[in-house]
Formats: sequence, structure tokens, C-alpha cells
Amino acid sequence: MKILLFSTLNPSPFWAGSENLWYDFVKDQRVNSALQFKVMLADSPVTRKKAELLPVTGAIVSFYKHFNVDFTRRNLFRAGDKIRKRSIRTLPWYNEITKNKYDLVWLNVAALADLYELAYAVQLCKKSNTSYWIILQHGYEDFFFSSQQEMDTVSEIALSAKRFIFIADRNRQSLERAIGQRLHNAYRSVNAITASKIEEGARLCNTPRESHSIAKFFNLGRFSPRDKAQHLLLESFAGSRWKERDWELNFIGVSGFGKAYLEKLVNYYCLDPGKIKITAHTGHVFEEIAGNDVLLMPSVSEGTPFAMVEAMACGKPALGTPVGGIPELIKDRETGWLARSTDVADISDKLEQVWNDRKQWTEMGQKARRFVAEHYNQEKSFAALLQVVQEDLS
Repeated sequence: MKILLFSTLNPSPFWAGSENLWYDFVKDQRVNSALQFKVMLADSPVTRKKAELLPVTGAIVSFYKHFNVDFTRRNLFRAGDKIRKRSIRTLPWYNEITKNKYDLVWLNVAALADLYELAYAVQLCKKSNTSYWIILQHGYEDFFFSSQQEMDTVSEIALSAKRFIFIADRNRQSLERAIGQRLHNAYRSVNAITASKIEEGARLCNTPRESHSIAKFFNLGRFSPRDKAQHLLLESFAGSRWKERDWELNFIGVSGFGKAYLEKLVNYYCLDPGKIKITAHTGHVFEEIAGNDVLLMPSVSEGTPFAMVEAMACGKPALGTPVGGIPELIKDRETGWLARSTDVADISDKLEQVWNDRKQWTEMGQKARRFVAEHYNQEKSFAALLQVVQEDLS
């Protein structure tokens, strides 16, 4: 069974957490012993490095020059489309769909807004009578279209897919509402972690820690006010109730502009800079997680955040907002705390509850770890996803 897989993430370096599901799936021994993949990646030093591990699984990897880095080629194709009065934008890397025979085309999509860009790929799939899957990794809660043409195009793309895989049920709801139709081809999977990571998390969770009187909160992930909304945490901690409390907040995975901006906000909200730490991306995520107490994730849009899955695997309860897959991970006051909305007042109220529940943090963390081990384990999620692939191709 031959599958042609496209990573459609942009811009450069064309790699983020949205690629983890397909990347780990292709590397899984059960999967690559049953399926043969050709993987198409936008060329960059990061994707080249990531691709080094794929050939040993039997996967064939090809790289293409994305228009976001090859402007001359982009302009030539734009001119050609205009001269030929094409309504669909030509993206030449998708021509591989018709060059060789494949049983399935797998289109990995980072966000709802990127679905429109699949029009050319879907046109080629129909031309070659090849089924296609779409796997969506992220969605905005308030996602809508600006024109009838855009809505009709995305509706056709979504409804014509053999399967539309969502890793967060709220992302499915966002798209269905935007097109005004139910997706009967929808299938829910999860962003899961490996058995070895679950074991590592359990080990760290059970390792005795040096006791401390300071409450150690942390936020883990890329800096993005539009999606991750880290600024809402600083606004929440600026409340008068936090001035006399012993706490610290560590932003993990933030550097450059994000670090400089957060430092400005610390000053803007008159916070004690000694309580705020900003750490660049680390290759030892679990060790960083282990040194903290509670994950704080005030996101305004999400898929299913790996950062939350990993933190919970390490026995850390989490505060989150009701977006994307977060409500599927957090059972309020069991595995964490779920804010009523993304409004800073609701986040502040829930943060106060986190503080008042300090004696329950360890117990809630253990529940969080067990929940992730049971429901976000690649041993289970990949077995189910592989079965669906085989059913669709039989």
C-alpha cells in the first residue's frame, strides 16, 4: 500500500509541533511494515535534519522549493495562472500526485485557514482518481470564511476527502460551523506520545523532589500572543492578591523577540522581574517540566497541545482554556483546571482556584499522568489509526 504524504506547513523552516503526528506514525514499526510512504517536504535545514531518520523506516523522502522561499518561481506560476485564467492556484509540488500511482494521498494541514490552499492538490487527486486524507492540527474557535467562493471551495475539499482526521473535536465543530454542514467523513485521533516518554514521565513523577515553599508555575511552548496568549498570564499575575505570595512563573521555549516582549510586559504590569523566568528552547523538556509544579496554558486557539500532554505525563496538573483539545485533556479539578472562557477575568479566577488547591496538586498530577498514559499513548492511537488506513485501502 503506497501513500504519498505532503507536509503543507509554512513558512520556513516548515517544521513545528503540527508535524509530530505523521512523523512519529511513519517511523512506527507496525506502520512502516504495513505501509510504504513517500514523504514530500518543503526544503529547509530543519526538514533535511528531520528527514534523516525516515529512510531507515523504508520511507522515500523528496524535497521541494516552497514559494515562500522561491519568489521568482512563485511569480512565474502566478503569471501563468493569470494568463490561463485559472481559478485554482497552481502549486507545482503537488504534481507528484499524477506522476506515479498511489493508493492514498495524505495531506497534513497545520491550520483551518490553510485548507483553501489544498484546492490544486484535490483537483489532481480527482483527476487521477486517488483518494485523499486530510489531517488537521489546529483551529480557531471563531473561524469563518469571507466569501461564498472560499466557503464553497473549502466545503468541497473537506467533504470529498476519504477521511478528515481531527485531533481535537472542537476543531471539527469550528469547521462544520464555518461550512454549515456535518462532516460524515470525520475521524478523531489524538496527538499522543511514545511509550518510552510515558515511562520517563512516570519515573520523573515518582522521583523524590527537594521540597520548596515557592509555587512554581510554567508555560511551555512557542511564543504567540495570537494563539498561545502568554500575555494573559502576566495580566492575571498582576492582580493585587499575588503581590504578597511566594511564586514564580517560568516561560519555557521562548527566545528572541518573544523574550524581549515578555520582559517589556513584566515592566508594563509592574511585576517583580525576579519572579519571572524566560528560558529558550531546550532539548531536555521533561527535565524542565519536572522542576515545576503546574502548567499554565491560556491559549485562545489550539489543536491538542503536545506541551500539555507532556506536562501531564510528568505528573503536572494544568490550567487551560476551553479551546481545541484542551477540554478533552482537562477534567476540571481532577486532572487540572479549566477556565470558563479565554477572557482574562475567567483565567484569573481559575488561577486563584489553582492557588487554593495547592494541597491537591500532587494528587491531581498523578491523575493527569494516568489519564495521558491511558488515552494519549501512541501504542493505542497509532494502532487505531493504522486500522483505519487499512480499512480505507482494502
